[in-house]
Amino acid sequence: MGARLKYAKVVDRDLFLRTGGTVTPGLDNRVELLGEAPAKAAGFAVRRAWYDVDGAFTETWRILDPHGRTVHDGLTREVVGGNDDLVDEIDDQLFEYADSGYQLVLEVDGREVARADFDVVEPTDAEEPALS
Repeated sequence: MGARLKYAKVVDRDLFLRTGGTVTPGLDNRVELLGEAPAKAAGFAVRRAWYDVDGAFTETWRILDPHGRTVHDGLTREVVGGNDDLVDEIDDQLFEYADSGYQLVLEVDGREVARADFDVVEPTDAEEPALS
């Protein structure tokens, strides 16, 4: 099996749309909480692309907190040549705390091949919805 990771991004859905809806090198790996932690996150996506796929492979992924605990297990997927850009949308994910040390861990055929760091951030006062 041959495959190379082109990119891996964990990005807030609204941020992604506000910045043009395309993956670019400067796109922040960031998940935004809906309130002060512990809180659910706003919708976010795990985006990745594979190239030079030779045959097929089984891809799995998970999200780790800064202490190495799994906070989310992704779906297992069979990836075949031509099926290189993948997106999983995550809604209602609870995060116990905001921090900069979260990681997306990608595995191919049961072997870890890459990690991508991302931040989990609380909203600033200007971003929080006003209460009526």
